[in-house]
Amino acid sequence: MGKLKIILLAGFLISNIQTKAQIYNGHYIPFGLGYSFQTVKDQSLSPVSYSGNLGSLSSGYYYQNKNWLSLFDVSGFGAFLYPNVNRENNSNSAISISGRATYSMSYKVYEKREWQFFAGLLSHNVWDYRDISSFSNNSFNFNGFISGGINLVSQKNFKFWNQDFGFQYSLGIPFSTYALRPGYIKPFIADEIGSREFYFWGDYYAIDSKTELFWRMNPNNFIRLSYQWEFNELNALNKVQVASHFLTLSTIFGF
Repeated sequence: MGKLKIILLAGFLISNIQTKAQIYNGHYIPFGLGYSFQTVKDQSLSPVSYSGNLGSLSSGYYYQNKNWLSLFDVSGFGAFLYPNVNRENNSNSAISISGRATYSMSYKVYEKREWQFFAGLLSHNVWDYRDISSFSNNSFNFNGFISGGINLVSQKNFKFWNQDFGFQYSLGIPFSTYALRPGYIKPFIADEIGSREFYFWGDYYAIDSKTELFWRMNPNNFIRLSYQWEFNELNALNKVQVASHFLTLSTIFGF
């Protein structure tokens, strides 16, 4: 009986060992404030591209053990976008309200010294709403992409000025999407979204690249600075391209 208890205790301890390269060890919740810059070219709204500076809020849930890494991020951002052509004499501005929700589950596939590498599946979900109030016809439009693909992650811990830091880079590549778009003539047809279709790589392109720097305040709490670049393109009906840059400062709490 005593030996059984020792074996069970040893198994528990081994399953909770944090490797040198591992950023997280257990459960965490982030809270972030950030700045984003977005450029949109949507033929259902205008032949001119629009861009602008936006503020963002973010949160989520992270879990990591010796072999698995689970990352869920949710964010919202909004402000005004302005035309990129003849901006001085063009007073049209677009109200932009956007949301993002991404989830990935990855398995450790390789480890070398201070580095860990993960590969897994990605759910990447995008919603953008825009309204140009000065347009009397079709003043608003939207794009929603419910997408799936692969996710690749690398992690590394290091010391700088005798402080504990961490680095993480993740690359998400969706291969297919269920797209919600305005109809060819009107955003809604019979009170339903005009276009709801599945698209695959070739008609739909997307990439989500995120670089993160962590400052470990104590074993369970971090301050994180992250830069994320995201691009979505759909070549169907009215072509839409959305490029977004995010710079976010977050606190991360373990529990």
